[in-house]
Amino acid sequence: KEIKRHTLYGYQLLRKTPNIPDSVALAALQHHERENGLGYPFQLIGEQIHLVSKIIAVADVFHAMSSSRVYREADPFHKVIRRMNDDLYGAFNPSVMFVFLSNIMETMLGKKVQLSSGHIGTILYNHPFYPLKSLIQLEDRSIIDMREDKELQIEKVFS
Repeated sequence: KEIKRHTLYGYQLLRKTPNIPDSVALAALQHHERENGLGYPFQLIGEQIHLVSKIIAVADVFHAMSSSRVYREADPFHKVIRRMNDDLYGAFNPSVMFVFLSNIMETMLGKKVQLSSGHIGTILYNHPFYPLKSLIQLEDRSIIDMREDKELQIEKVFS
């Protein structure tokens, strides 16, 4: 319960800080609220949540999942984005999540990846309406369009 109160403490602190916009303080208060009402501290839903709070919620979850903590290791990038994509129409605002996923996948262009099929290749292109379904050029120079196989996923990103 005490950990969840960080949203209230942050809000109170930011409200007292000169020249901080109300939207910033509100984002501190609401960044754990979820579209489906399962968040905290007030279990707000949909339009009750400020847009800035919705944006910060997505960034906060990405950071939490992709960062190592005392109690758990960071998840690999491909698992983080897949789990976030799975929440596209639940906990998070779909428009915010879609923009986030599209932009984060844009940073993957040119990266070497391993697919769930075992193939290894390079991301050439990300489809604008299916950000996790890329065009992959395999090592033999052939091309795989991930949209053609609903089960095909990126399993590993090589550094």
